[in-house]
This record gives sequence, structure tokens and C-alpha cells, in this order.
Amino acid sequence: MPVSTWTPVGQWTGTVTHDGEADRYTVAFAPDGSLSVTTQKSTGTGSWAVTADGLLEFSLREDFNLDVTQISPNGHRAAYIQIDITARHDGDALTGEGKAVVHGPDDVVIYATDARTEARRVS
Repeated sequence: MPVSTWTPVGQWTGTVTHDGEADRYTVAFAPDGSLSVTTQKSTGTGSWAVTADGLLEFSLREDFNLDVTQISPNGHRAAYIQIDITARHDGDALTGEGKAVVHGPDDVVIYATDARTEARRVS
């Protein structure tokens, strides 16, 4: 079975939806398999890989900016989110879903939710 030669390398903009919210983000996928993401409330880093079946899997830790007080749906202060997504590409579009696990300042898991994303490659 041929391995896909497609890669997400470059910059993408998108929206992640969770818990009835939609958050915009920009992500840069680097050739070395690393990534960086920026939102209005946070920044993060992680890694990506294209799997043999043409899916893109990426994982990142997104830290809330120090000037942002982010409260989880269950009322706890959030410090960062660990996000794991599996996405499928269709030309210059990505759609995917996965898990977002929210951690408090003491690293304790305070909340987990499903997340869906849609993104487009920036020309």
C-alpha cells in the first residue's frame, strides 16, 4: 500500500468547536513534525504525523495567556489544555475530531470534552 506524500507543512487557520463554543486559531506545521498554535487566549506547541491511511494526527499542549482567566464549564480555573486530534485532509482543507483535556494550575485534570476542528491552508 503506498504511503501518502501529502504533508500539512505550512500555516493554517481554523476553528475548533467544543461545548457549544467556537474558537479561532492559527497553526504552523513545521517540516520536522513539530507545530505551534496561537489563539486569542493561548499559545501552544506539539507534534504531528501523517499516518499510513492518509490521516493527520496531531497532539499539542495549549497554555492560556497569563492575562487570561479561563474558567472551565465545571467552574475551575484552567491553566492549559492537552489536545489530541485526528483529521482528514481534502485539498487545502482539514476536518477532524478528538479530545481536549483541561488541566488546572496544579496539573490536575479538571475537565475533558470532545473537540471538532476545521481549518484551511493559508496561501
